[in-house]
Amino acid sequence: MRRLMPLALLLLALAAAPAAAQERTRVDVPAALERQVDRIVARGHGPVLLPSRLPPEHARLHPSERSTRRAYRLELSAAPGCNGATACFVAVFSARRGGTPSGAQRVRLANGRRGRFTPTRCGASCAPPRVQWRERGRLYTIRARVGTQATEKRELLRLANSAIVNGARR
Repeated sequence: MRRLMPLALLLLALAAAPAAAQERTRVDVPAALERQVDRIVARGHGPVLLPSRLPPEHARLHPSERSTRRAYRLELSAAPGCNGATACFVAVFSARRGGTPSGAQRVRLANGRRGRFTPTRCGASCAPPRVQWRERGRLYTIRARVGTQATEKRELLRLANSAIVNGARR
């Protein structure tokens, strides 16, 4: 009986692992930022371009937004009141009238768009990777902690392409 106990525990753990993995689903970005997008659009700062989903890095996300006459910024953080701090930053989706994409590498995006990608940069703190492109007279930017340094470009381009293909949210 004592020999069977470790085997039973192992089988129980293996059975529970797929269930735990299934619970981690991708984050529905438009749903997470729904109220913030409504406020941005009501202020006349649209169109708001967002990807459909983010990888499931964090159990709970805290949305926030800021806007000026010419720009908006939608943020998802792992803690309330993060304000882009390295420890709790997850993603930022922003747009401003005018501007030109900047970044280390030229990239091709969906629907013939061209943009610029900047990988993670670290100094006193780390700046997350970024992709920028122009559309409808606005400079769109996505910054997000996704993947590893080896996969961040692919993941960020996937997010940008999703935002472009899905078009304006409201």
